[in-house]
Order: sequence, then C-alpha cells, then structure tokens
Amino acid sequence: MIRLALKNLWARKRRNGWLMAELIVVSVILWHFADPVTVQTYVNMLPDGFDSENLYRISIQEYDPSSYRYREEEAESETRQENMWRIRDRVRNYPGVESATFQIGGGGPGGRSYTATSIQVTEDISVSHIQVDFVPKSDYFTTFRYQTAGGPSTEQMDRMTLENGELIMTENILPDAPSFGYRYKNALGDEFKIVASVRPVKIHLNKPPQQVRFVKSGVQDADAIIFRLRDDVDPDAFLTDFREWALRELQLGNYFVVQIESYDHYISQGYFSNTYDYGVQLLLGSFFLFCIFFGVSGSFWMQTRARREEIGILKSFGATSGKMARLFLLEGLILTTVSVFLGAVIYLQYALHTGLYQPENTCFSPFVHYWYESFKLHYLIVSAVVWLLMVLIVSFGIYVPVRGISRIAPTEALHEE
Repeated sequence: MIRLALKNLWARKRRNGWLMAELIVVSVILWHFADPVTVQTYVNMLPDGFDSENLYRISIQEYDPSSYRYREEEAESETRQENMWRIRDRVRNYPGVESATFQIGGGGPGGRSYTATSIQVTEDISVSHIQVDFVPKSDYFTTFRYQTAGGPSTEQMDRMTLENGELIMTENILPDAPSFGYRYKNALGDEFKIVASVRPVKIHLNKPPQQVRFVKSGVQDADAIIFRLRDDVDPDAFLTDFREWALRELQLGNYFVVQIESYDHYISQGYFSNTYDYGVQLLLGSFFLFCIFFGVSGSFWMQTRARREEIGILKSFGATSGKMARLFLLEGLILTTVSVFLGAVIYLQYALHTGLYQPENTCFSPFVHYWYESFKLHYLIVSAVVWLLMVLIVSFGIYVPVRGISRIAPTEALHEE
C-alpha cells in the first residue's frame, strides 16, 4: 500500500507540490505558537508541592500610630507576639477549621514576595534557591500540606525547633545529598544538617518547582493567617458566618482583619500578568489552530472530493471503504510528514539563532533538569507535537469526504464525473 500511495502522490506531483508548500508554511508558523504553549502547559501541569484546596488567607494589619484606634500599650514586642498567637489560636479552634499557621511577608508557595539566595557549597559550586520564612511549631507544614520526600512527616516537621544549624530543605538541593540526615560545611566552614526534606515547591505557580530552604522567623513578622478547612466543610456556608466572626473576634490589640480570601484567589491576583501572558499565548495559538483546521482540512477536503472518479474505479474493482480510507490517509500522512520535517528544519535555523522557549525561573538548582532545558530533546518534542496536530487536521480533511464518497455506488460516482 505504501508503494501505491507514493505512486499516487507522484502522479499528482504538481497539485501535491502546492499542498506541500502550504503545509510547510503552516508548520513553521505553528511551531512558533506550539513551542511556548507546549512548554508552559507542561510546567503548569507539574506538581505544586503543596495543596491549595480548602486553603484560605486572612490578611492582618496593624493600626497606624496616628489612628484613634491605636493603643500604645499594645505596641510592645512581647504583647504583639502574644496577640498574633492568640489570633492564630482563635482561627485554629473555630469549628470546621483543620489547622492554621502564619505567613511571613507574603512569602511561601504562590506568595507575592520571595528572597532568592544561594548556598556556597564549595569554592566552585554555589546552589541557588528560594528562602521561605516560617514560624516553627505553628502547624506550618501541615497547613500547607507540603509533600514530604521521605523521612519526617509534616507533623514531625511542625514540632522541630531547628537549632544548631538544622535545616529543612527541598530534596536534591545539594549534590549527592540524601533527603535528610545529611551534614555539610559551606565555603565559610559553617556546619549544617538537613533534618527533613520536602518535594520541590512552586513558589511561582507559572514557573517550574523550585528549590527552597525554610528559615525560621519570629511571629512578629507575620502579616497573614493561613488556615485550612476540613474536607467535609462547605466553604460557602462556612465563610458566610466566619467573615462576620473574624471581623469582630480577631481584632486584638492593634491588629485587625483586612481581607479574607481563598488562597487560590490570593495566588491568581498576585500573578495575573503571568497568567494573562500564558492565556494570550493559548488564545492566539487556539485561534491560529482553528484557522489552520479550516484552511488545511478544507484544501484536502476539496482535493479528496475531486478524486471521486478514482474512488468509483477502486470500488468497481472491489476495494472496500476501509481500504480506500487507509490509502488516502496514508497519502496524507506521507505528505504531512515530509512537509512538517522540512518546516521543522526551516524553523531550526531560527531557533539556533534565538533559542527555544524557556520559562522564566527565578531560582534553579544545577542538579534538577527538565526536558525543555535540552535543546535537542526540546526541539524533538515540540516537533512531534506540531506533527501530531498537522496529521490530525489533514486526516480529518481526508477521512470525512472519503467515507462520504465511498458510500456512493461506483456507477453513480463515475457518472457524475
């Protein structure tokens, strides 16, 4: 059948040459859209490293000293810490709440601020990572439901005080380091021990999971309470009563509640521009794919219908509808494969000069790699995506008219011609 398909393509080489030119141009343009959308979709599908479902955020602020509500006696450091702990405990003990913790400076997974730093392992190796501040013994790891990397559970992490160089980090942040129990000295001679590890975390949800080092902080730096609802609680019914209660009962000292929102909403507001960019790429890519679908499939549809006489002859010689469909689809597959290959070669010249799409990564480890970081693998995977899309479009433009014409009696098809 392959030999017959090649023979048919060559017999119509002039018409197929124009179709091939169209497919080459289309595949080059499709490559331009498919590259960022493919990579960013893959990144978005990577595990977040935490669970934002049923997670909520209470934004807390302090009255300005110029406010008539400001109380000087509540401004002492010890009093401020006590009040913040009392607010956390009241939220945690509210019916329907599973756990509650603090957020420091809007940081953490999906947060709006972060500190990029590095560990100088040796004179030659410096490992970049994100520093996330947290309050020990505040149910921090349990509330966010970080994914552990073996070793201590999140409940055990929440009981740690992290003294004498003890660290909680994401796995594989250091070369050849096990998930926990690993000791090392930095370039300055300071000794550290990894006592627990979690999976890499998406500090920015539109970027790959990143390497994180958790650093203990004081509760006086907290600016929000993060709490998790039990899975059996209806969020809408819960929030109706909780908002009124929180505005009244969580006003302690100089602290007051500013806003209560789901953590997903908090994340989306902080990364609107990045999400918008991806949405625009996806929208433009979908629109272009829609145009390609009608343009390319329409061309093959018309060419296939122009071969009614050939289909009638094949049927008169006993060819079944399935066999004819397979023959025509094979012709389209060969033509599409050659065209996409040539289009990919043309785009390669552009990619060698400008590079392929890479998602922005604030901080990355040299010991964690993704397929899009390899030029060859990146190029092959996106080329395969472009090829698959083109094959599906061309197949539709061939299969539907072939099936329709094959149902017509051979004499009728020949008579119409």
